Amino acid sequence: MNVIRHFVNGFLIGIANIIPGMSGGTIALVLGIYERLISALHKIGVKTLRRLFGVFSFRKDAYSDFKTELKRIDFGFLFLLGIGVIAAVLVLTELLEYLYHEHHEATYGFFFGLVLTSILIPMKLLKGFSWRELLILIIAVALIVCIEEFKKSAAAEIPNSPEHIPVSILTLVFYFVCGAVVISAMILPGVSGSFLLVAFGVYFSLLSTINDLKEDFLTLLKGNVSAYFIENMMILTVFTIGCFIGIIAFTRLINYLLKRYRNLTLAFLIGLMVGSLYSLWPFRETITVGGNPYDTAHLLPSLDRSFLVTASVFLVGCAIILVFYRLEKETE
Repeated sequence: MNVIRHFVNGFLIGIANIIPGMSGGTIALVLGIYERLISALHKIGVKTLRRLFGVFSFRKDAYSDFKTELKRIDFGFLFLLGIGVIAAVLVLTELLEYLYHEHHEATYGFFFGLVLTSILIPMKLLKGFSWRELLILIIAVALIVCIEEFKKSAAAEIPNSPEHIPVSILTLVFYFVCGAVVISAMILPGVSGSFLLVAFGVYFSLLSTINDLKEDFLTLLKGNVSAYFIENMMILTVFTIGCFIGIIAFTRLINYLLKRYRNLTLAFLIGLMVGSLYSLWPFRETITVGGNPYDTAHLLPSLDRSFLVTASVFLVGCAIILVFYRLEKETE
């Protein structure tokens, strides 16, 4: 029974983590497993890696030492949660990519509502607000706006470029950093890791990569390999390694910053969330290259059917976060 419960808990956390504005940490709190999850993640470290690599040395006690280490870090619990999270990602990525391509404005409107309302959660955690917090918040907002403007300027050059641009070392490094930072945010209550992916401009490209790999896996079983299979595998592998490094290093860093500079850290996170609203503005001028939409400019909305649908799903997104916020308060 515990196996099913842990898997379902992981699936619910996965749903929250893949939707911008929703926090996997908040869901873990609501489910009553947050402290156990954080405790297990904090136990993963260099010692775990040493015991893992020790198995390949074929020492007499290496395997038993590794089993002891797995028990110490609560591996069974983490493994079942992880399987649940992966299942949620595999189930939802195709739906989210479809909504992005076919209902672009409504999808962004929904995410906009989720993120806008979720800003209230870390704001409630602030203890005072001085010029220092304001400065840090402005820096974070400026960072996200600059990234968004860089993306738009890059998109403007796409029509003069080949439809397929090979993955560069710089791109892989960027995905690695994104993985390390995002996994750290995902385990903090009230902070959405997915909104960081949106803010950094890799959210929908990662969805596309996962969906392409799912299709490539089926063709791989038939003996065929897609032309982009290796590149997609490289991106996802580097991102996953970044997530693993983030669990070991960045979670400790964020917890240290929250203990020593709690208000400034929260202000920076709030700034990222505010800045991501610029990235999530639903009404865009877009171009389509190779079947993929690229944003080139922000637009003011027209009072039409599309605006009404976008406004409606925006309100739904706001309501969802408020419901989860109330559930989190009831668990305290």
